[in-house]
Amino acid sequence: MTDGSPQGDTLELESAINFFYDKFSKAGVTHFDILGLAKTATHKELEVAYQKYSEEFSPDRIAKITDPEVRKKGNFLLTRGQKAYETLSNFQKRAAYEKAGYRDPSEIVVEENDEEKAKIIYKKAKTLKTMKDYARAVIAMEEAVKLDPKKSDYYLMLGLCQSQLPDKKRLAEQNLQRAATMEAWNAEPQAALGMLFYSERLYKRAEVYFRKALELEPKHAVARAKLAEIVGPDKKAMDVVQEKLGKYLPSLFGKKK
Repeated sequence: MTDGSPQGDTLELESAINFFYDKFSKAGVTHFDILGLAKTATHKELEVAYQKYSEEFSPDRIAKITDPEVRKKGNFLLTRGQKAYETLSNFQKRAAYEKAGYRDPSEIVVEENDEEKAKIIYKKAKTLKTMKDYARAVIAMEEAVKLDPKKSDYYLMLGLCQSQLPDKKRLAEQNLQRAATMEAWNAEPQAALGMLFYSERLYKRAEVYFRKALELEPKHAVARAKLAEIVGPDKKAMDVVQEKLGKYLPSLFGKKK
């Protein structure tokens, strides 16, 4: 109990501020909690509750507090009360607040999920690939695949980058095959597999994948051009080169040429 003097009134206010600050500064406190209302409160009940609250924590009363820390807590409670009333007294704002799970829509922090993280990493990897920094692009795409293993594009990008690194070509084949399986309608993984085997002078196997790519996309420029090189007028010359170099270039995939 206080003695009713100005000093006693200030002490009582400081005690109330400390109590309610500890109570209302925690996570999960709603506007209804601040004003001591049920979530079904009517507008009239809101008016009465806010009148009482604003009198308790009025700017004039808080200004008389000498302790800066307590005064800071008091201003926090004053602002929270004003925000609560502003939101709940406006039909549209109250509806949005309730729809957002009794959280202020403007204050909700959308956490970046794994799929979003993977998208960002994928974009970075594309830039690295353009810069021909294949090693770093591979590292990035390996992380993207871990975060979101459902995207065919990610395995395709990973395989394309791995195909540029001599010690990663076997893994490149595996990832390109996976992309082709995930999107059987997509010509790009088939063409990429064709280019992988073409780069290793495994022309027969490359031909198979270029033909598959053209079945899916008859106008695929890369597949059409490379297939023409393999089966066109220069075929004999290429076969000669393959025969001459075959014994010096063992198959990347442990298979005879």
